[in-house]
Amino acid sequence: MAKFYTNDGPYIAEAMKNHLNAWPKKPCEIRLEDLQKDGVSMMLQQLANAEKRRPYIDGSYLGVWSFAVYVHIQAEDTAARLDATGCLWELAEWLREKDHSGNFVRLPVIDEQRQAVKIDLTNTPSIAARYEDDSEDYQALFELEYKFHRR
Repeated sequence: MAKFYTNDGPYIAEAMKNHLNAWPKKPCEIRLEDLQKDGVSMMLQQLANAEKRRPYIDGSYLGVWSFAVYVHIQAEDTAARLDATGCLWELAEWLREKDHSGNFVRLPVIDEQRQAVKIDLTNTPSIAARYEDDSEDYQALFELEYKFHRR
C-alpha cells in the first residue's frame, strides 16, 4: 500500500517542542533539532514526514508523526547513564498519562485543524551515540497520532 505524506510536520514540531518544555521534570530546555554538547541538553527531532494513516472522504484524515527526544550527558559513571535513560522513561510516562477512562491527559495542543489523539513510545530509551570526550546521547522514539479536520 502506498504511503501518503503531509506537510503537517512543522506545525506539530512547534507544538510538541512547546509541550515538552512544559514538562516539570525536564533538566533543561528542550530544543528543536539542536543538541548542545556542553553539559546536559535535550533535543526534539522529527524522524519522518507526517503520514496519512487513514484518509476520509471529506478530506480529513488520521495522521502519524514520528519523533525522537534526545538527552546529552557527561557519562561519568553508570549512575549518570541510568539517570539519562530514567529521564526519558519519566518523559514517556508523563506524555502517556491517562485518566480513569483511559483517555490521554498530556497530549499537545497542535492547532484548530490538528488534534492529538495518542502518543506511543516505540522503543526502549537507549544510547544513541558515544563520544571521545566521554559524553553520550540517549534517545527515546515516539509516535504521535493525530486527527486532521478539514475546514
